[in-house]
Amino acid sequence: MMREVDKRYVPEAERPGIGHLLEHARHRQGVTLEEAERATRIRKDYLQRLESDDHSAMPEPIYVRGFVKAYANFLGLDGDRFAAQVGFWQEQRRRTRRGPLWGR
Repeated sequence: MMREVDKRYVPEAERPGIGHLLEHARHRQGVTLEEAERATRIRKDYLQRLESDDHSAMPEPIYVRGFVKAYANFLGLDGDRFAAQVGFWQEQRRRTRRGPLWGR
């Protein structure tokens, strides 16, 4: 059975596919981005980017995983699972972009 966090994810995806889950959980709880920013100490623009799966203008990958974990935990979700999903996606992207070590 596929977990909710994995339903929109495919290894070749341009984005990790968890943003909709973060946004849905926040709306379900009636939390504004400003309230989430104060509670998590993560900048509002970063929270918006996490919810839209846009990590292009975010800090280093390790920080993104930390933000995802903290934000997911704040929303009552499994922060470790979400951070692992983002970490897996980041590693796939790194390998794809780097290409083979040796030329053909």
